[in-house]
Amino acid sequence: MRNKTFFTVTLFAGIAFAIAVSAQDGGRGRGGAAPAVPTLATDKTMFWPATDIEARWAENERLKRNNSRLFNGPTNISANVRIVAGEDEPLVHETTADLWLVTAGTAVARTDGKLAGGSIANATTRPVKAGDVLYVPPGVPHHFTEMKGFRAWLMRFDTLGLVRTGPPPAPEGAAARGRGAAGEPGAGRGGRGAAAPPVPDLATDKTMFWTAADIEARWAEDEKLKRINSRIFNGPANISANVRIVNPGDPPATHEGTADLWLVTAGEAVARTDGEIVQANGAGTIRNGMARTVHAGDLLYVPPGVPHHFTDMKGFRAWLIRYDVEGWRSGP
Repeated sequence: MRNKTFFTVTLFAGIAFAIAVSAQDGGRGRGGAAPAVPTLATDKTMFWPATDIEARWAENERLKRNNSRLFNGPTNISANVRIVAGEDEPLVHETTADLWLVTAGTAVARTDGKLAGGSIANATTRPVKAGDVLYVPPGVPHHFTEMKGFRAWLMRFDTLGLVRTGPPPAPEGAAARGRGAAGEPGAGRGGRGAAAPPVPDLATDKTMFWTAADIEARWAEDEKLKRINSRIFNGPANISANVRIVNPGDPPATHEGTADLWLVTAGEAVARTDGEIVQANGAGTIRNGMARTVHAGDLLYVPPGVPHHFTDMKGFRAWLIRYDVEGWRSGP
């Protein structure tokens, strides 16, 4: 009896361990036990320097692991430092979408069509390279082949089965900066200086693709017109992808229910965050906050309600991924 009990306990312990490792396979992938993945902070910024990100990509490549997850958030949102191994098979995700921001190398993306027998029939085939952006909705097959130094940011998030748990925040005051107020970062190709063109909603049944040339043209246009933002899509739970600059004199901001994830792509700036916004000499400033210089390759996460401000910009460009982390949950 004692031996049977011991065997049962050992069996369940082994199953629990296997489940834990499997759950974190989305964390740092194959090739070894994955370290714990932090949950998004709710009351302060989180920061990953470019040196840490680079080390994760290099480690993935050395150990032939496909992924290093930086954080987990609500509605299955996560940020992942990603490579693709040659033996990786085509995938379909039931409720979760993939946003691939290619950072280095090249590959051939095979998407759409129908998954059958470990391959994709009638696939759309396109070469992807550094600077390209590929969105894959839930239920849509996707596969990468012919990788040559391929690295990417993989933003993953639910777009189906989302349930609102609270009323939408009123778009007033500083919160309007996160809700698409006219002339502010939420407004299409955003901001000041010109009317913003329409912004597409995320497709539900096929991939969407933006080339590096299109993204570069958006940044250049923002800089020329002193517009702070070019939004490339809107999605559920207020998720959006934004091609972002910061103009001198832009005031500190907070967002009521929406988080900001800044992926710096070029230049540098001083990020002033946390603390509290106060008025001094007729202008807003952050008191008792934190100041850090951010460079290309750095990643900064700002939760709802946390002040943030960029100053001392020198060619500063970033991806701004914006999304709700409050008022939603993934349904059953």
